[in-house]
Amino acid sequence: MSFFQFALSPAYKIYTTANVYVNGSLLLEEAAVIIDRVAESTSVYTLGKGYAGEASGAPMIEMSVDNAVPSTNFELDSGKFLGPMQKVNFAVNAGDKTIQFDGFIIADNFSHAVNSSSKLSFKAKGFFADWE
Repeated sequence: MSFFQFALSPAYKIYTTANVYVNGSLLLEEAAVIIDRVAESTSVYTLGKGYAGEASGAPMIEMSVDNAVPSTNFELDSGKFLGPMQKVNFAVNAGDKTIQFDGFIIADNFSHAVNSSSKLSFKAKGFFADWE
């Protein structure tokens, strides 16, 4: 077998899924999660250098979650956290890592369409954390 054939041969692996927890409760109807860790830095420009670097900002986590909606009820009513701006604890585990942070649900959205399942999506912002 040539190196080229070896490099292209399949190396089968099992890939991880993620679990999302809100205040310790597992979201069993979670269908998608996106976690963005952002520096919120500000670009610095000068006449001499053009782009000169970054000025530090307030780092944070932004997360969006899509949750399927069973015919019986919402699994998570994000509005009960959104209206009063109640602090929420979030945790997401993937593989052997977990990221856990406190934050706020800042927006939610319900959608339904023909030939598509209903979903309740929410966005959250929180305090910066590391995968551990």
